[in-house]
Amino acid sequence: MSTTYIKIITVALKLRCKPVAVVLSMVDSVLKKMENNPNFTNPEPPLSVINQEREDLKNTLAIATDGTKAQKAAVKVKLRQLKLSMTTLKSYVQTTANADAENGERIALSSGMSLKGFTPRPKRTFSVTNTPQSGTVKAICPRTKKDIMFQFQYSRTPEIESSFVSTDPLMAATHIISGLIKGQTYFFRWATITTKGKGKWSDTIKTVVI
Repeated sequence: MSTTYIKIITVALKLRCKPVAVVLSMVDSVLKKMENNPNFTNPEPPLSVINQEREDLKNTLAIATDGTKAQKAAVKVKLRQLKLSMTTLKSYVQTTANADAENGERIALSSGMSLKGFTPRPKRTFSVTNTPQSGTVKAICPRTKKDIMFQFQYSRTPEIESSFVSTDPLMAATHIISGLIKGQTYFFRWATITTKGKGKWSDTIKTVVI
């Protein structure tokens, strides 16, 4: 069985070793893109907090331009705090993006941040495996956020449509099917049920029951 992959979005926020003025500009750009952005309904930390920290850093920098060592040290403190908050915000954006496998990349980029790329992660595919109990198999099918219920079917003669035995609709995408005949080859398929109704049956896969 082939293995498919989905993207794991890794958000990049390149603030390290940047001049304070550049950091302020980058933060301002992110704030503008995330404000009223429907993809980010509950930013953490709140954008208002980051905006205040940005203003505090900007004002502290203006005072410290020709100021004392203490004033210049205050800039470093304000800068460190702003970077910390932006790192937390980056994690929020990354988590939000990865919650939507289909649109994650677009969602992450809409924040004004950049992407490092992706790390392949196995995506669950339809499988049927024997269990330690004779005559019993475990069926697992993929699921999406739109899926409400699932149903499995099995048959020893898949060319005869009426020979398929159906399970009851299930909330879980995993199901134990028992009462099968040891040594026989069975063909299994599954379908999903959403608010729009029942989907088409999948292609069958075969398993020899032990």
